[in-house]
Amino acid sequence: MNRLKSLWTASPGKVLAVLVGLMVATAVAIGSGANFNSTSANPSNVFTAGTISHSNSKANAAILTASNMVPGNTATGTVDIKNTGSASGTFTLAHTVAVDTPSSPGLSKKLTIVVQDLGEPACVSSCPAAVTLYTGIMSAMPATVALGVFPAGYTHRYQFTVTFPDSGLNGADNAYQGASTNVEYDWSSTN
Repeated sequence: MNRLKSLWTASPGKVLAVLVGLMVATAVAIGSGANFNSTSANPSNVFTAGTISHSNSKANAAILTASNMVPGNTATGTVDIKNTGSASGTFTLAHTVAVDTPSSPGLSKKLTIVVQDLGEPACVSSCPAAVTLYTGIMSAMPATVALGVFPAGYTHRYQFTVTFPDSGLNGADNAYQGASTNVEYDWSSTN
């Protein structure tokens, strides 16, 4: 203790400088504890909305027309529906109520219709078989038919086949002579 007293008396500034130095060294040693550190970032996360749209190869035109049908006749037409949007879409086919002239007995209640999904028209090998979506009397077709989900850029070809069934001999279908029916088919896509 005498030494510290002699040092303090001889040079109090040096003793204080040494004590301050020891305190700083102790603080640095305590505050700089050994730890590991790692960071990473994911900048520029961008989000955009997709689009839903489709094209119709016969937009604003009939898929098929058949003039002067007689019992036993069949008419066929096709239309291509393509998902032109950037997102997958759920597609449906709807139709208006057929307008029959004359309204009774109603040609739409006599004609049969078959609607088939023929798949991707560009397919040339190992193509899936056609899928029948509806077959029956034209006027009894459901108001909406589910077509499924189309990926972006995918096309489906649909075939409509209308038949005037033959009820037999002796003028069984005479009530339909000169009759007509008119129906609109509407395609929708949603997500």
